[in-house]
Amino acid sequence: MNKDLVFIDSDLELTQHCRQLRGCAWLAVDTEFERVSTYYPELCLLQMASSGRMTAVIDPLAIAHLEPLYDVLYDPSITKVFHAARQDLEIFFHIKGVLPFPIFDTQIAAALLGYDKQFSYANLINEILGVELAKTQTRTNWKRRPLSRSQLQYAADDVIYLGQVYELLLPRLIEAGKLPLLEEECKTLARPELYQPDPETMWLKIREARKLEGKLLAVLQQLAAWREITARAENQPRKWILQDHTLVEMARVLPTSQDDLSRINGVNERLLKRHGAALLEIIGQGHLSLRQKE
Repeated sequence: MNKDLVFIDSDLELTQHCRQLRGCAWLAVDTEFERVSTYYPELCLLQMASSGRMTAVIDPLAIAHLEPLYDVLYDPSITKVFHAARQDLEIFFHIKGVLPFPIFDTQIAAALLGYDKQFSYANLINEILGVELAKTQTRTNWKRRPLSRSQLQYAADDVIYLGQVYELLLPRLIEAGKLPLLEEECKTLARPELYQPDPETMWLKIREARKLEGKLLAVLQQLAAWREITARAENQPRKWILQDHTLVEMARVLPTSQDDLSRINGVNERLLKRHGAALLEIIGQGHLSLRQKE
């Protein structure tokens, strides 16, 4: 493991390291998270690097008090450097309710300078620095402990080179007169609806919704909104609550009883027991609307 890299897994170490970051102009930041069994991403590792400071890989699962870290991340005098920042920002939004601005997104910066708009981090590093990053840990379970040296180095590389790219892209943006454009683009990432979408719009993500129209589509919209609210409340993936095809079938069939509901593919006894009444109430409102139309 690189001698300029430190692994932090205690409150004391975190406090000491964050104290050393005071006064830095920028901070390269990346996260590793898991989201297989939860609605909200679970922060498993956070990496930080800055000019003249040790690169840190921080284990938030082992640290009781992360406030020193957030004090640095949310310091408005420090520019936070990300690549394709949206997923990282989503984590911080759900933890703190606000976003750690100002930010500099190297993917946006590269696009403004003529690179591909969807340039991956690995491709950008290779293009600008001539460094080919290892891909050996792309399927790592970041919740599992202990982490190996190769895992820690892989995580650290995401910010070590990110800082170098930032220092190369920033003067190029200034010279091209495009820094204000970057700042405006990055401000669009501050919209809360990016990270907490309106439940009433979630039906738009269901491909099979086009099979329905009129009142049946309105029922699907309400079912999709209910699923979104429930997924957040129970911190489970949407499709663990109900699959898309099950929502569509409910809206199409309009079951009127628990027995009718049980015949729909994807509805099991546990769902009926926990949410059957709520689902039938939503569907019943659809029935009423259809009768009134008739």
